[in-house]
Amino acid sequence: MRPPEITAMLNDAVQFLTKGQDDAALEQVNLAIRIAPQDPDTYAMRAGIYAQKKLWIRAEEDYQKVLALDPSNVPAKLDLAEIKFQQKLFDPARADFVSLEKDDNLGDLASYRVFLCDLAAGHTVAAGKELDAFNQVGSNASYYYANAAWALAHHKTEEGRGWLDSASRIFAPNKVNSYSISLKDLGYLPLPPSQIPPQ
Repeated sequence: MRPPEITAMLNDAVQFLTKGQDDAALEQVNLAIRIAPQDPDTYAMRAGIYAQKKLWIRAEEDYQKVLALDPSNVPAKLDLAEIKFQQKLFDPARADFVSLEKDDNLGDLASYRVFLCDLAAGHTVAAGKELDAFNQVGSNASYYYANAAWALAHHKTEEGRGWLDSASRIFAPNKVNSYSISLKDLGYLPLPPSQIPPQ
């Protein structure tokens, strides 16, 4: 069981992060790690801060520490793939996302990220086949966001906007954020203002 002072430090770190005070958050997490070096959550939080600061090597080292302490930690595996994606290392990121496609909770998100890796790396044929697979299911978040990404990649902004608007009405905000953040990483979001006059 985690000591209460560690929980308090991590909560303080979260509060600092919400205020944009990354260095203060990092200070709290480092203190927590010194006190509880076997707590994987402390390393995961520090890795997230490092990733936000684009300190990729440090972020990767901390995610590896999380997995050394907790090999079944799927969110850390996803985050490791994500930092490769953010660096535009699409083929290595793709391999990591593929390994998560069978996960009950993150499988759809991982499949969507595989598609984005292929799309961004110029593997258009593979990306097209993956999009067809999403379209056959037709109800998961990947269906909406993959179609949005495909439209935006092909400079069809209003079509992409329609897919994103539909998704934002259907899915909870945390899911919307999980799927749309990669579109920000690729430079597709934020969208420019609509050129279609309101009716």
